[in-house]
Amino acid sequence: MKLIASLFLLISIFASSAERNRLSAQRIEFTSSDVADAAERLTGHRASMTNEIHLLAGTRLAGPAITLRVVRDERASLTAEGLAAIKVLEDAAAGSVVVVALDDDKSFAVFGSTFATLAKSRKLAGFVVDGSMRGLPELRRLAFPTFARGSVPSSAGGHYRLAGVNVPVMCGGIEVSPGDFVVADADGVAVVTKERYQEVVTKAKSLRREKQELLPLIAKYRSYTKALREHTKAVQRRSAAKRQRS
Repeated sequence: MKLIASLFLLISIFASSAERNRLSAQRIEFTSSDVADAAERLTGHRASMTNEIHLLAGTRLAGPAITLRVVRDERASLTAEGLAAIKVLEDAAAGSVVVVALDDDKSFAVFGSTFATLAKSRKLAGFVVDGSMRGLPELRRLAFPTFARGSVPSSAGGHYRLAGVNVPVMCGGIEVSPGDFVVADADGVAVVTKERYQEVVTKAKSLRREKQELLPLIAKYRSYTKALREHTKAVQRRSAAKRQRS
């Protein structure tokens, strides 16, 4: 019986992970704003990074987080630390979002076009970096989803070392843990804890659907109040029809 229980637990864990990876691979049914609103309404806590972390290349990303904590160390080996970061990317599951928190001075480039090319070839979802990037023209040519504070010519190599992989990190003003679901687009970066993932995503989809229905009504009636009234009536009619069918 213990073996059966363990198998069910493993199936549940893998199913949740598979669902997060599935959403990262398909067209997203909600935006970062939908996720931020849904998470805040359900948890009472802010779920988005500061606007300092913004879109540099690509368009959007979604997927489970792999976290890296990078700390200042002027004695760090350029080669050894570079190889350690490469190993993280090559070990990462397809669809993962690489979230990097750079301690101390943020004006060093963590990654550039070399790492972006590797990450894209491994089918990773993108980078979210509380620090800087470089090789911006190549990043944009690759269209690899990249969110960071900005771009600088100077590399973090030889100045920083990898202090932790898949540990909780502070990125853009919020905590991100391994496996948390990250959604990022032109509005910014939102994060859902893995424990609340399913309910937040369900709520985010509902908010997106509501907005998509409401916006045409606002344009039609040129009144938010009337549009909301008509939308409420439509929702009530759908609910009544659904009750009758059941």
